[in-house]
Amino acid sequence: MKRIVVVIMLLFVGMNLVNGQIETHPEKYGFKVWGGDEVPNFEVKMLDGKTMKIKKLRGKVVLLDFVGTQCLPCIAGLKKFKKEIFERFKGKDLVVIPIVVKCKGVEDVKKFQKHNGFDFPFGIDEKGEVASLFFEGGIPRYYVIDRKGKIVYYGPSYKPGTWEVMLYAIEKALESKK
Repeated sequence: MKRIVVVIMLLFVGMNLVNGQIETHPEKYGFKVWGGDEVPNFEVKMLDGKTMKIKKLRGKVVLLDFVGTQCLPCIAGLKKFKKEIFERFKGKDLVVIPIVVKCKGVEDVKKFQKHNGFDFPFGIDEKGEVASLFFEGGIPRYYVIDRKGKIVYYGPSYKPGTWEVMLYAIEKALESKK
């Protein structure tokens, strides 16, 4: 029993050290922009054919989620969106843009969307041009942008506790004045 408790404590300490390192040395984890930075200017083609321009979203809180169609942690995070993002923040000034960066084109994303029952819009970044403004390396990656266009949260979604921290960042950003 003591071994189990010690192992659990070591895992918890190790996870907190990694999370702390991401906050203090984000560049070591492939982040190019982080908390306090201005969101890079970009536009992304949406699955419905429209183009989403980040500059036109000033005054709203934006959640960007960079994902891949074959990424299991990405899919797990996206499965939480309906209840924990869309229902929770319904009627608020929150714009959610999952951006698929690893795919084989529009048809691949449509199949992915249908197969997983996702009824929300997706952006498509086939060449990784948008993602390269934010990070290099693995996915999933979340970014919360406040009403003024500043990044208030950044992080991978697969680390324990990051989902809750991200939700808190969204709540705080929504509370701020326009």
